[in-house]
Amino acid sequence: MIAPINTLPDSSRIWIYAADRQLSSAETQDLSSTLNTYLAGWKAHGAPVQAALETRHNQFLIIAADPEVASPGGCSIDDMTRTVKTLGAQFHVDFFVAMRVYYRASDGTIRTTDRAGFKALAIAGDITPETVVFDNALTSLADLRAGKWELPAVESWHARYFETVMA
Repeated sequence: MIAPINTLPDSSRIWIYAADRQLSSAETQDLSSTLNTYLAGWKAHGAPVQAALETRHNQFLIIAADPEVASPGGCSIDDMTRTVKTLGAQFHVDFFVAMRVYYRASDGTIRTTDRAGFKALAIAGDITPETVVFDNALTSLADLRAGKWELPAVESWHARYFETVMA
């Protein structure tokens, strides 16, 4: 069962998948269509999951599930994860690059680097505490709606990279 993400309750669980590169608009549309078909039949313990998909910036997939309808557990989450991995392979994009930091560069583009690279950018002054970062570890729709996903680095766990710079 597919629903618009804005109709799901704040208690909905989310999964954010960040692509290792920006997708074209056509790729985003094709990926969304295929993933929506999967989510329309997604089940948890045999019950249909009320799910939503939102893509942002042609780089992020946000999947939400309403726990009041059916709460996905281990097997259903594993199945969804496998589906995203399979789609990533089809589109030649990796949604599972570990330990990456996604941030908005001063020119507005979304960039990614590893944590050591992000720290080096902070030390060099190429990014600042006001640089917008993405917290892809969020798990609740309430936090996404509260603006905790895309925020200045100083307001996130990324702030620790500026402690030595600002000291």
